[in-house]
Amino acid sequence: MKKMISLALMAITLLPTTILAQETKNTNDLNADDLEIELVPDNDFKAYVKADLVSHYMWRGIDMGGISIQPEAGISWKGLSLSAFGNAGFAKEDPQEFDLTLGYVYKGFNIGITDYWATGTDPQNRYFFYQDKETAHQFEANLGYTCKYGSIQAYTMFWGNDYKINGDRAYSTYVELSVPFRAGGLDWDARVGITPMESAGYTTVLTISSIYGDMSVLEPHYFYGEGFTCNMASIRATKNLQYKNLRLPIFAEIHTNPYLQKANFLVGINVIAF
Repeated sequence: MKKMISLALMAITLLPTTILAQETKNTNDLNADDLEIELVPDNDFKAYVKADLVSHYMWRGIDMGGISIQPEAGISWKGLSLSAFGNAGFAKEDPQEFDLTLGYVYKGFNIGITDYWATGTDPQNRYFFYQDKETAHQFEANLGYTCKYGSIQAYTMFWGNDYKINGDRAYSTYVELSVPFRAGGLDWDARVGITPMESAGYTTVLTISSIYGDMSVLEPHYFYGEGFTCNMASIRATKNLQYKNLRLPIFAEIHTNPYLQKANFLVGINVIAF
C-alpha cells in the first residue's frame, strides 16, 4: 500500500514537468510562418521598389538635368497609396530632388497631393523649411481619370514656391493627355501637355550691346509658359523584360517643348522589384 502511494505521489510530482516539457517542445516545433501576425491581408496591401537610369531628365517639357538615377518606392492599400521619388544627377550642377505623393484611386478616378522639393531654390537647401515665398517646397493637387484608352490628368500648384513675376500666387496648372498603344512588339505612349494660363516665373538681367552702348533689360522666364501654351509633346517606346520578381523595361523617348522650341531624345532603363 505504501509503495502504491509513493508511486502516485511521484507521478503527480512529475506531471507538471512533463506537460511543460511537451508544451515547450510543441512551441519550438512551430515554423516562423505559424507565428507571423498578418496586420493587413496580402491581397489588400502592395508595395514596390524601383530605380530608373535615364540619359536625360525631362519633366513636363522642362529640362531638369543630364544623366540621372531615379529611385522610387511606394505602398498601397485598397486604393490609397503613398510613394517617394528621388532624382540625383551625375553632374554636380544638376539639382537633387525628393518628392512625396499621397493618392487615392477609385474606379479609374484618382486624386492626390504631391510635395516637390529640389535643391537650387533655397540658398541653404533646407528641407525642413516651410516659410512661404522662401521655401523650396511646392505643393500640388492632382485630379484625373484613366481607362484602357488613355488618361487625362490635371495638376495645380497651391502652396510654396509658386509665384508669378508680379508676385501674385500663380497656381501653376498643367494638363496632360496620355494615349497608350502597342505596335511592332513594343508598348508605346503618346503624351501632350498644356498649361492654360500664366505660370510661375522669374526674371534675369540681360545685357544688350548696341551702337549706343550697353543696356540692361529684364528677361522673363516661366515655369510652364506665359499663357495658354503647349509645353510638352512626347512619344515613348518601351520593351518590357522580366526575370523572376524583377521587371526591366527599356525605353526610348522623344520629348519636346513646342513653347520653347526644344527637343530631346533620351533612353532609360527601369529596375522594378515587386
